[in-house]
Amino acid sequence: MKENSWHRRHAIQLAAQLPEKNGDALAILRLATELVTDFLAEPEAAPKPAPVVALIGGNGCS
Repeated sequence: MKENSWHRRHAIQLAAQLPEKNGDALAILRLATELVTDFLAEPEAAPKPAPVVALIGGNGCS
C-alpha cells in the first residue's frame, strides 16, 4: 500500500500519545498491530469448493 500524507498525520498523532520509554512504546505498538491484524482485519473468504464431476455408466445411455 502506498503511504499518503494522512497516514503520516495519523502516525504522528499516535506517536504523540506513546510513553517516553522506547520499550513501553514498542510494546504498545506491537499490541496495537496485533489488534489490527487479529480483530479489525476482514476475514479472508473461504475458498469455494471445486466442482465435482461424476461419471455415470452402465445404465444403457452410452
